Amino acid sequence: MITIGIDVGGTFTDVFLRDSNSSRWVVQKVPSTPPNFEEGFMHGLHSVIDKAGASATEVGRVIHGTTVATNAIITETGARLGLLMTEGCRDILYIGVGWRPQMYDLDMDPVEPLFLAPRRRALEVTERIDVHGNVVTPLDEDSLRRAATKLVDEHGVEVFVICYLHSYINPSHEQRSRAILAELYPDIPVTLSSDVLPRKREYRRLVVSGFDGYVKPAVTDYLNKLSNSLNDIGVAAPFHIMQSHGGVGGVPNIVERPVRTVLSGLAAGVIGAANVGRSAGFPNCISFDMGGTSTDVALIRDGRAIVTSSGSFEDYPLHIPMIDVRTIGAGGSSIAYVDEGGALKVGPESAGAVPGPVCYGRGGTEPTVTDASLVLGYLNPESFAGDLNIDRQKSLQAIEEKIARPLGMDTIEAALGIHAIVNSNMAQTLRLVSIKRGFDPRDFTLMPFGGAGPLQGGCCAEFANIRKILVPPAPGVLSAMGLMLAPIQHESMVSYERPASDATEEELRHAFAALDTQNLMRMEADGVAADQAVAEYFVEMRYMGQAHELEVAVGASLGPNSVERLVQQFHDTHQQSYSHSDPDAPVEFVALRSVHFKHSEEEALLEETAGDTNGDTPRPTYRPMCFDAELGFQDTPVYTRASLPSGFEISGPAIVEQLDTTTLIYDGHVGRVDHYGNIVIDVPETE
Repeated sequence: MITIGIDVGGTFTDVFLRDSNSSRWVVQKVPSTPPNFEEGFMHGLHSVIDKAGASATEVGRVIHGTTVATNAIITETGARLGLLMTEGCRDILYIGVGWRPQMYDLDMDPVEPLFLAPRRRALEVTERIDVHGNVVTPLDEDSLRRAATKLVDEHGVEVFVICYLHSYINPSHEQRSRAILAELYPDIPVTLSSDVLPRKREYRRLVVSGFDGYVKPAVTDYLNKLSNSLNDIGVAAPFHIMQSHGGVGGVPNIVERPVRTVLSGLAAGVIGAANVGRSAGFPNCISFDMGGTSTDVALIRDGRAIVTSSGSFEDYPLHIPMIDVRTIGAGGSSIAYVDEGGALKVGPESAGAVPGPVCYGRGGTEPTVTDASLVLGYLNPESFAGDLNIDRQKSLQAIEEKIARPLGMDTIEAALGIHAIVNSNMAQTLRLVSIKRGFDPRDFTLMPFGGAGPLQGGCCAEFANIRKILVPPAPGVLSAMGLMLAPIQHESMVSYERPASDATEEELRHAFAALDTQNLMRMEADGVAADQAVAEYFVEMRYMGQAHELEVAVGASLGPNSVERLVQQFHDTHQQSYSHSDPDAPVEFVALRSVHFKHSEEEALLEETAGDTNGDTPRPTYRPMCFDAELGFQDTPVYTRASLPSGFEISGPAIVEQLDTTTLIYDGHVGRVDHYGNIVIDVPETE
């Protein structure tokens, strides 16, 4: 059976194919095709199938990481929404929570996502449920019909979003409203806040629900197009989509709550890193995914990615379960420039795939990190960008004109400066993602991947005082491989607010059982029987009076004295996160979460070993490279990744090249190929 993972990024589309019968895998990178990303998807699929010498009919499964939802929000090109709100609560979106990220900026733009719907498209419906779930004012169905008719006739809305007060505790009014709207306008999708985020805090619930409705038509249309295209070429196989929490699901499940794909691509890389690190004996890792546009950093503990229910997207709260990833605008295509004060800056603006770095010859005029890498000799112009005709001279000219000349320095010094700045920015993110959670980065292994990660990872590790680096066998397409390793997974959440002293194991079991029923239905829709799924449970807790929660893992089942054990776990988690806890303070439950998943059959991929040496020592070629302006260019060994046997050691400086990326082993660093084909690099301590 052939399994294919396809991760569509802003610059490149990464493809990973594995034939489980022969244990052979093939990788491919093709340019992404914004805004029609389905074209790049199909190009990558055809390309990797041809490269493997296979046919479309042999494909048994396709898994996809998509940026469609992300792009719709960033570019504000989603659906035309109509908001239906409880009478008297029309202005929840526009008031927000009074957050000011730039405290002293008098001209600061609103941070609320006002592009979702102007106030004229937020109408009131007569109904009211109180905080305990009791009906105070019955749903006035005529007021709902009048509001819906106005939204359609006068404003041409394409999606209804319903967010009634306290519907998280009693969704009956929202559910009845959906039934009425289905009769009135059967072709207009409806999003219910009680389905998307069944928990208190109306503004956050409305934002997440708004995003869900905003991206629903685009995601649905995109996935349906891909499904049809796959069928047209003879791929009659399950088609799964990566979700933000690190699990995959089938198209029918995904289009129900498409907002859960907002961080689809980011999650795939972290899942891949967690699996590779765990199998290689490094369960505590920091994943470092540097692509063309951005770098995504995530903490991995005990071989598992950390999932949060208090995440965000841009400046907007996105309180759905998602892998905790910190993103910085630094990638291979990040633009270097001299600001008005005469300082050299790198990013967050990116040249993307089109026009791309200057060296691509596609019309780009602004120097990028990739241009600097080419000028310094780190990249092979004959191979690093596939079929593109790379022009090093254009990179030299751009850096000289835009950076070196304005700063009064040598072109090579300017290129080294571009690297120093981007590496410093990324190292700061490495520190934050670990220290913020109370962990010492020196206790973790850095796993750089993506098209540019292995090239920059060594320097970033030095800056962050990380002592060990692990470069996986196919780092440039690890996100695509992560798609294949991700479990089929679905989860449900429910609000459960009560003091721990009042909670009982029986109540918890009853609440989790209701969540299990929802998950089992979704798993069954994806072809997973009840006896094939594994369940895990989580609770959110806080000290009485706190405004923020911490998640505590329950495990696979509730055991004896579960409530007391969870309270103690909460105290321990609070101590780890904030270096403070108060065992005598009262604790309360806030929400419950049930997760059902089935492990990927492709996990066998991680057990495949690299070839042992046959007595032939790999012989490098040499290329002039510059690591220090005073030393200038020096001949540096260049190895081909496929030629490195298990146990082979490389002392830096050295380059290891492969189709999907380039790994730079810095001066003083020592790399060794392990049993699984990973390059494990020891980083010396810096003063």
